[in-house]
Amino acid sequence: MNTKTNRQGIALITAIIFISVATLILGVLVVRVVTQNQSVAFQAEFEDCFQGVESAYNEALAELDKGDDGNVGLGGWSIPVGQSALPSFDEESIAPEQLEGTPDIEYMAYVQDWFNDKIDNNLNGAIDPVDITEQGFYTVYSFGRNLGSNQDLRRATESVVRSYDVNVWRNAIFAGNGQGGGLINGNVSVHGSVHLLGGNLPDGTEAIAALDLSGTSLIHNNYAGIPPTLQTRVPALPTRDFNGETIGTLNANLRVKQGLVGMSGNSEIGEPDLVGNVLKETMDGTYVNDGWTGTSVTDDGDRGDPTKLFSDNGWDNKYDLGNKVPYPMLDSDYRDPLTGKTVLNPLTGSNYTHAQYFEQVLTGAPKVGDVTIKANANFYYNATRPLETDPALRLPTDDYILFNGGTDLMEINGQVQINGNLKIERGGGGDKTINYTGRGALLVNGNVELDTDLLSVNKDGTTANSFPENNFFGIMARGDMLVGSISQLYLMGGFYAQGTVRSSKQTTTMGTFVGNYFDMGTNVPEIYQVPELPNNLPMGMIGAYPILVYTRVSWREIGAA
Repeated sequence: MNTKTNRQGIALITAIIFISVATLILGVLVVRVVTQNQSVAFQAEFEDCFQGVESAYNEALAELDKGDDGNVGLGGWSIPVGQSALPSFDEESIAPEQLEGTPDIEYMAYVQDWFNDKIDNNLNGAIDPVDITEQGFYTVYSFGRNLGSNQDLRRATESVVRSYDVNVWRNAIFAGNGQGGGLINGNVSVHGSVHLLGGNLPDGTEAIAALDLSGTSLIHNNYAGIPPTLQTRVPALPTRDFNGETIGTLNANLRVKQGLVGMSGNSEIGEPDLVGNVLKETMDGTYVNDGWTGTSVTDDGDRGDPTKLFSDNGWDNKYDLGNKVPYPMLDSDYRDPLTGKTVLNPLTGSNYTHAQYFEQVLTGAPKVGDVTIKANANFYYNATRPLETDPALRLPTDDYILFNGGTDLMEINGQVQINGNLKIERGGGGDKTINYTGRGALLVNGNVELDTDLLSVNKDGTTANSFPENNFFGIMARGDMLVGSISQLYLMGGFYAQGTVRSSKQTTTMGTFVGNYFDMGTNVPEIYQVPELPNNLPMGMIGAYPILVYTRVSWREIGAA
C-alpha cells in the first residue's frame, strides 16, 4: 500500500472541497452584491419616481391657488362629470410634464372638485351642488413615472385636501404693519378671529407688544354676552361636533406674524372647555411667532407661557401662513372677488388699482368735498346721476346714499365715492340712531368719523336676519377711522381704514375691522365677528378676494396606470 499516494489523494480531495466551497460562497456573495446593487438602483429609481408624484401634487395645489382647475400635464384629456376614471400615461392625449433637471421623470395630476363632480364623495346621501358640506374639498391624484427605469416604473397617490379661505374679512380684527408702538393698543373685547401682521415692529423688542390685552380684555370663540338686539339681526353661529358635543362656534384663531403678545391683569384668550353647554370656549388655534409677554405670562427662558390662554393647539405654534396674506392697500392691484385675479386697464396697459377700479368701473361721479350726515337731517347723493337731486326719481340701477332724518332710515345702493372726509354724527336732542337698508360700499378718500348707531333693517322694517346677506354697509377710509366718540353705540358692517382705527368708548360692533393700527383706548369696546360677512361683502370692498390655504386630510398610494 502506497501511503504517500493516499495522503496526496486525500489532500487533493480536501483542496477541491475547499475550493468548491469557496467558489460557492464567492458566488453567493457575488449574487448578493448584484442583487443588492439592483435593489439599491431600484430604490433610487423608485424614489426618483416619487419626486414626480410630489411635484405633480404641489403644482396642482399651485394651480388651484391661481384659480385654475389644478390639472397638470393632462393635455386634452378630460373626464366626464359623474365618472371616476383616471388618466394614464399611455393615453395619446396626455402631455405629461418633465421634472426640471431630470427629464426622465414625468408627472401629471388630476384634481377632482367634490362640489361639482356629481359624486357623493362623503357618502352622506346628498349630491352636489345640494350638498354644501363638500364645498372646498378636493381629491388630488398625483402620478409620476421614471423613463430611465428598465421596469417602466410608475407611482401614484390619492390625497384628499380641504381649502380654507383666510382673507382679511374672515376675522373680527385684521391689523397690518402697525406703528412703532404696536398693532393694537389698549383694551378690547373680541369675539372671533384676530390676525396681525406687524411688519413695522422691530424684531425681539420686548417693550413692544403686537396685542396688549390688559384689565378685562379678551378674545373668545362664541357670542356669550352679545346684546340681543344685535344677535337677532345676524345668522346663528355655525355648529360642529367638539368632544362629542354639538356646539356653536366662531372657529376663532389668533395669528400674529411679528410682535409679542402682551397679556396682563384678568385678560384671557379663549376659555376652559365646559361640558354640557352649546358654546365653543377654547380657541381653534393660536399661531404666534415671537412669543408672549406681560404679568400674566410665566417666563420659561424662551417664548413665555401665558397663564390664561385656552387653545386647541396650545400656545407654542408659530405663524402658519408665511407671506400669503398681505395687508390690502387702495393703491394695490384690484382683485376679482370670486377668482382673486387682477384686471387689466385697457387704457393704460397696467392693472387697475383698487381705487382706480372703484372710481372708473364700479361707480359714477365722486362726491367732492367733506360730507356730514346728521342723524336728524336729510341727505341724498346720486353718484350715477349727480345732477338729479330728487330722491323720488332714483332708479334701482343708480349708486346712491339716501337718508331720511325724520324716519332715521338710510338707504344705500351700489358704490359711492367721497373725495373728502366723512362724518356721520348725532342730530339735535341726542338723536344718535341710523338704521340702514340696502347693500353698498363707500370709499372715502379722507378720514371717517362714526358717531351714531348704524343698524341693519330689512326693507319691510323687520330686523331678523337683516345682516349681512340682505343688508350691508361697507365703509373704506384712505385715512383714519374714529369710531364712537360717545359711549354705547351699536355698529353693524365692514370697516376698513388704511391708517388707524380708533375706538375710545364702549362701542359694540357687529362685523369686521381692517386697519393698519388699532387704538382701542381704556373703555373696552366690543367686536363680534359675523362668519357670513365675507360671503356677503358688497361689490367694491377691498381685500374681498379669496386667499386659500390647503390642508391634506388624507393620503394613500394607489396603483398607477
